Amino acid sequence: MASIQLFRDQLINSIIDSSKLDDNAIIEAKIAANAVAFAKLKSSDVETNLSSSASASKIASAAAIKTYVDAQVPDTFQGGDGIEIDASTSPDTIKADLATSNPGLFFDSAKLSVKVKSESGGTISKDANGLFIADSAIGNAKLAGSIENGKLANSTISGKALGSNLDTLQAGNGLALASPYNGSAAQTLDLQLDGSTLSKGGSGLKVGDGAIGMAQIAFQSRQDVFVPNGSTLAFNLTVSPDAQLRNMVMVFRNGLMQKLVASSPSGTDEYTVTESGGTTTITFGANIPSSNALEVRYLA
Repeated sequence: MASIQLFRDQLINSIIDSSKLDDNAIIEAKIAANAVAFAKLKSSDVETNLSSSASASKIASAAAIKTYVDAQVPDTFQGGDGIEIDASTSPDTIKADLATSNPGLFFDSAKLSVKVKSESGGTISKDANGLFIADSAIGNAKLAGSIENGKLANSTISGKALGSNLDTLQAGNGLALASPYNGSAAQTLDLQLDGSTLSKGGSGLKVGDGAIGMAQIAFQSRQDVFVPNGSTLAFNLTVSPDAQLRNMVMVFRNGLMQKLVASSPSGTDEYTVTESGGTTTITFGANIPSSNALEVRYLA
């Protein structure tokens, strides 16, 4: 019994206390899993406010972590220009806020797209590369009327720049201008008449009534008198008439008018009128007797 009591006393005296453990004697392997309670942690090594301080050598409490994270995430979003927040859904839905009147954007199969209007004279087109104005798409109606000459493909007319004066144009014979014309101001071009043979009016230019006199006629009446010698049947006129006036050549033999034929005259009563080398010739069908008087009247 004495020995048992001795063993008991020795066991009680050997109970471990903090003063009997060596420093760093308890290592990780000696601690059972889930054996250390939060209350056993040293309070100075537990971080309770991450917003004011945070140390890599401390453990953050769950409450501190929640408080910190909640502070970083806003409770609600607020829409700005062009952005709408729909808080009726969970989670909130962020949407594009389009104009209610004539919006330039629209949704095409749930994709945001740009509206382009198709019209004559200035259609804007779009493709995978973006918006563009197609070649030859700008018509006259879209131009403001302020294009510089240098922007034009053809900025001159007959070597003169658009907007500059032309070389001075002056009226020649038969024309009338109030002053030399260079394109800077409108002028009326008129006809200048010399004399009264021509007249002009709203309907145009015409020969004046009764205005043509002998001075304006290019031909006049002629008279040639020939003396036959009995051996001649052809006689040349002093002046050669125009071809249109050959039918007006009248031949009188002994005061009697003879017959004009187109060809092959017969005897002394028929004749032809021909022209060769600028000379007009009267030819009978036979020689004219020397006793006959021969007179030719014509216009030439």
